Amino acid sequence: MHRLLEFIKRIYVVLLFLLLECIAIWQYATSSPYTEAKILSRTTAVGGYISKKITNVDHFFSLSGENELLNRRIAELEQTLERERELLADYAEASWQRKMAEEEDLHYRYYPARVASMTISHQRNYIVLDKGERDGIKKNMGVITPDKNLVGYIIYSSDRYSVAMPVLNTEFTMGASLSMTNYTCSLRWSGSSPYHVDIVDVSTYAQPEVGMAVEAWSERLPKGVIVGHIESFEHNAAQTAYSARLKLAADMSALDNVLIVENTHYGEIESLMDNLEGQSTPNGATK
Repeated sequence: MHRLLEFIKRIYVVLLFLLLECIAIWQYATSSPYTEAKILSRTTAVGGYISKKITNVDHFFSLSGENELLNRRIAELEQTLERERELLADYAEASWQRKMAEEEDLHYRYYPARVASMTISHQRNYIVLDKGERDGIKKNMGVITPDKNLVGYIIYSSDRYSVAMPVLNTEFTMGASLSMTNYTCSLRWSGSSPYHVDIVDVSTYAQPEVGMAVEAWSERLPKGVIVGHIESFEHNAAQTAYSARLKLAADMSALDNVLIVENTHYGEIESLMDNLEGQSTPNGATK
C-alpha cells in the first residue's frame, strides 16, 4: 500500500491532467445538441470502420469452406444438367425403355474432391485426391476443374484416397479435337513447361488458328472439356499434318477443388476393347 501511494505521488500531475482533460471533453460533448450529434457521428463512423475490417478478416478465413461448398454445388448442378441432357436425348429418340434405364443410371456422374498433394516439376507428375473407393472413385475416371478444364484421369484408388495422372506427365496420352470441328488429334506433354502441352497429327484440312480452343476427346469425359488454346502451330517435316502448342486452360500450379467424372458406360466400352484385342493373335491374324 505504501508503494502504491508513493507511485501515485510521483505521477499525480499526469493523473490530474488526464482527469481534467476528460472533464473538459465531457463538458464540451454535452454543451449543445450540435456537439453531441457530431461526436456521435464520429464514433459511429469509427465503430463501423472497425466492424467492417473485422468482418473482412472473418470472411477471408472462411473462404476455404465456402469454396468447398461451392465445388460440391457445382458437382450437383453438373449432375442435374447431365440428367436433363439424357432425358432430352430420350425424348428425341422416342424410346421409353432407354429413358427409364438412363434415369436410373446416368451416363456421367460427378464427384467433388480436393487435392491432397501434387507435383508439377517432374517428368512424371501425380496428383493425390482426398476421395477413394468408399466414395465411389475407381480407376479410369476423368478429373476436371469445376469450370470444365482438363486435369487428368484416375490411375489408382484406395479406400480413402486416389491418384490421378495429370496432363503434366510424359506418359499421359489422350485424344483431342479442335473445338467446333470434327478434326481429332493426339495430346502429349513434352515435359518442358507446366503451362503448355502439345497436340500432334492435326489434319492439314483442319485450318488451326491461334486462340482456337482444343477439347478433350476421350470416353472418360463428356463433351466440352477444354484442354487449352492454341498459341502456335506448324507443319511437320513431311508437310502431312500440323502440330501445335497449347496454353493449358487449367492452372495446374494452383489446383485445389476438382471434379471426378465417372462414365457409367466405361466398363462396357472396356469389355468391347478387350474382346477386340482377344480376336487377334500377336502377329495380327484373327483367331
